[in-house]
Amino acid sequence: MKAYFQTEKYKRYCFAIARRARKRRRQRKVSIRILRQVLLGKDTNSASRIRDFADYKLHVVAPVDCCFLTNIEEVTTFINKLEEHRAARSRVFVVLKKVEKFDYAAISVLLSVMSTFKLERTGFNGDFPANREARKLIVESGFFDHINRKRSEKEEDLGYIRGKDNQIFTHLNTNVVPELGLPILEQASTTVCGEKKANGGLHSVLMELMQNTNNHAASGIKGEKHWWLSVNHNAVNKLVSFSFIDHGVGVLTSLDRKPPSSRWHRAVQNAAKTFGIESNENFIEALLSGKIHQTVTKKSYRGKGLPNIKRMLDFNKIGNLQIITNNVYANVAKKEYRLLNQDFKGTFFYWELSSENEFKPWTIIS
Repeated sequence: MKAYFQTEKYKRYCFAIARRARKRRRQRKVSIRILRQVLLGKDTNSASRIRDFADYKLHVVAPVDCCFLTNIEEVTTFINKLEEHRAARSRVFVVLKKVEKFDYAAISVLLSVMSTFKLERTGFNGDFPANREARKLIVESGFFDHINRKRSEKEEDLGYIRGKDNQIFTHLNTNVVPELGLPILEQASTTVCGEKKANGGLHSVLMELMQNTNNHAASGIKGEKHWWLSVNHNAVNKLVSFSFIDHGVGVLTSLDRKPPSSRWHRAVQNAAKTFGIESNENFIEALLSGKIHQTVTKKSYRGKGLPNIKRMLDFNKIGNLQIITNNVYANVAKKEYRLLNQDFKGTFFYWELSSENEFKPWTIIS
């Protein structure tokens, strides 16, 4: 054994290790020197943010226009990059400083992804938008209330707060929350009508979406995926907008993965044969119309899943319904369905309540 340590091969091995160590030390010294130059004259908070930025080698940059409803494919590309790094358990720094336009849809989707980072204990950090309006929107949404909760805190829900115009609500323990609709409707109808009014569509839509997430969002265990709801009040225009996100597998993927024992097994393929459907956007349109449900279950689709949500639009209970799932964008209100170049791994719903929708006198006893 002693003879081996004296061989030329072993000496070359030791020299190689020493050479790599010297190279690492030189690189480290250069990095420290550069960081010290950057930090020179900076206050403590600025210095801390710069150090955090330097510690994260993977930087994912959000698009300048980070509005999900109007810039779907760029925002989806940004979200998909984050998802790839999360799946690889890679620490990332989310660069938001270049964002000039934000919407609650994008904030809700981003929150759903970063919360998964947190649940899986994968490191992440980020900065704030330099644009004042974009920064104000993400702060007032309650985004950081969710992100900054300590792990030691009991996993309770951040409840819906009466009187807070713009907020994101999630339910972490029980996926279906029937009691959520009442306080939201109280405040939404007051914004739109100036007083409390009843609207059967809002509660119906919320229940269908929560139930769908509970049953279909995940490819494995029922109730595995969380859902996120953002509510935005525009008092000037007397309009309330809603964004609902489950970052599961999406409608098309969910149906495609149904086991042979399910009556929805091969629903996409069977629909193609029955109705001559050749593309995903046509399938979503047929699913919303109730044709697929009637064919699969042999029963009326009334009050069932996605067709019931469209009925609320048709009956003028809600307005401006838009859906993004997998590679399909549907502006249901305008009857526009098209394919996307980027696949959104989840399901996103957007709708509004305005003075154009049907309201009735408030007869609910709370």
